[in-house]
Amino acid sequence: MKNINRSQVKLMTLSTVTLLASLSLTANAESFSEQQQLEQQANQKIAEFSQALKGQLQAAIKQGGLPAGVSVCQSVAPSIAAQNSTDGWALKRTSLRVRNSNNSPDAWELAQLNQFEKIKTASQQQTPIVASELDVKGDTTTFRYMKAIPTQELCLGCHGSNITPELTTLIKQAYPDDKAINFELGDIRGAFSLQKIIVNQQHSATGKP
Repeated sequence: MKNINRSQVKLMTLSTVTLLASLSLTANAESFSEQQQLEQQANQKIAEFSQALKGQLQAAIKQGGLPAGVSVCQSVAPSIAAQNSTDGWALKRTSLRVRNSNNSPDAWELAQLNQFEKIKTASQQQTPIVASELDVKGDTTTFRYMKAIPTQELCLGCHGSNITPELTTLIKQAYPDDKAINFELGDIRGAFSLQKIIVNQQHSATGKP
């Protein structure tokens, strides 16, 4: 070691820094690619849920009016969410003003919903408003994803400001703590919220963090 001069030490140090930087960039690129793939999967599950629920809502309303739509939201929507909560995924809907208190947002969801409102107010953004995060802790990575739900014409009959007294009574019977009213067309009604817990195979195999 005594025979190594200063220039050699500098070269070794530079090589080490370069290697570490390269490894960091590779890891970041892999994480970004993984996050993109997970976002695509999340959007696919949202599309499948939305299509199934909208189809059942439209059919129910056509046959039995808005009261039938409330029944579908209460009984069918949870089962459709469960059908899309497979392969490690969990799917739900949440809002700053929930109809079902079981769908109240957790701390992360609440932060994203508030941020969605700020984005909507500041930019009148028409493109989808989303948020995603990869949280790595030891052997486990938790992917979280949210996508804002804009209020559409179909929603206003049960979530707008001109709900009939009869329907209001029915909604209150089904959802005593309902806060999901007085929305206008284009408002953020709430958001789809998905998460997936992933066991990091490399860490599990080596037993090292």
